[in-house]
Amino acid sequence: MKSKGRNVIAGILVIFLLFLAMTACRRNMQDRGGQDTRKVQAEKGEVYTIGVCVYDQEDPEMRMFMDYYRDYTSQGFPVKFYFSDKISSSEDELEFIDSMEKQGAHGILSFYGLEPAAAAKRCEKAGMYYMLGSGTISDENYQAAAESEYFLGTVGPDPAAEYEAGKAMGEYFAGQGLKSYLIVTVGAQKENFMHLSRAEGILDALEESLGLRYGDSKKALYDSEENAVLDTGSDEVTITLCPGYLSQDEGMDNLKAALEADNYDGVLCAASLAGVMDQVLEKEERQGMDMRIGMVDCFSAENAQLVKADDSFGNPRLNYVAGKYGSMAGPAFAIMYNAISGHPEANSSDGKAVRYYQGFWTAKGRSEFLEYYSYTQDQYENAYSNKDLMDVIYEFNENTSAEDLKALTQSYTVEDVKERISQRE
Repeated sequence: MKSKGRNVIAGILVIFLLFLAMTACRRNMQDRGGQDTRKVQAEKGEVYTIGVCVYDQEDPEMRMFMDYYRDYTSQGFPVKFYFSDKISSSEDELEFIDSMEKQGAHGILSFYGLEPAAAAKRCEKAGMYYMLGSGTISDENYQAAAESEYFLGTVGPDPAAEYEAGKAMGEYFAGQGLKSYLIVTVGAQKENFMHLSRAEGILDALEESLGLRYGDSKKALYDSEENAVLDTGSDEVTITLCPGYLSQDEGMDNLKAALEADNYDGVLCAASLAGVMDQVLEKEERQGMDMRIGMVDCFSAENAQLVKADDSFGNPRLNYVAGKYGSMAGPAFAIMYNAISGHPEANSSDGKAVRYYQGFWTAKGRSEFLEYYSYTQDQYENAYSNKDLMDVIYEFNENTSAEDLKALTQSYTVEDVKERISQRE
């Protein structure tokens, strides 16, 4: 009997020690920004359904945001994400919203949003919230969408930041002594506000830095559907504009024609070149001289591979990147979570749709890119960790405020991220 009693006591001790170990492990995960899903789901039994509208699942930036939500965010919160197929029009986005209503979704995080007022109105009809996950819209579009109480707002670059990103890239390449430029404008002539702003910045930087004078030829940026060679007022500098979305035949045909028409010292793109880099690199090899390549895009896995790899001349295949990173979509999720869990006051003290701004990271070369990229990949030390988001979500921190959320959202810089990571250690 004594032996049996000792076995029972020993068993209880083992169970108690296992409990202490699991508690310590869970606490350690939380302290480091980890994902204690079981704790969250135990405290809140409901699983929230969120539709995510993406314009193309094969686009590196979209895949970057999808991976962050699917592989990271969903591991720390009681949420289920549904991702759209390719969205090519505002009608496609409305159809996706309708399909999410049938799934019982609580909200829509959109990375398309070319007509946010119409989308917000459709969401209001369905009793779902609508939020732009990472993007820039005009003041007019914002005001129109904000008429709906179901429009939560926008998180993304200040409209001026889009222009400045293009201008900084133009200044950098002008400073490299390049003389022949191919500028891929990616939908600028179709009134894509972000891409147009970036392209304007590139052209203005080249004009100012190199002493050029475009005159009326700059109108091609706004209305030409075909390639246009600008009048630069210089016998040394040439600039070719290549319009059109590279995911469509029109844009691809223009790019092919531009690559056949001339040789270039530099290719500057207002968006991603990831899907056409093979053609660009083949052109570089054919012309027999190094071609500097830069784009305002994102810190994606695809771009990381391009930066790591050498071109035919022993230089990085991609030389310059300005853009977003995956966890920049985190604050938009926090805003959506506050709303669908019944605490919209944690987003905005005045009850209005938010308009919080983030900017871009800029990497001038291989070492900078790879350093910055590393801050977006770690499950514990991510630039915006799940713990960071919990701190500004009312369900997990009743002491949070709208000002706390705004401060976190707009603390996007490399320096901000390094500081947050150091505080977690």
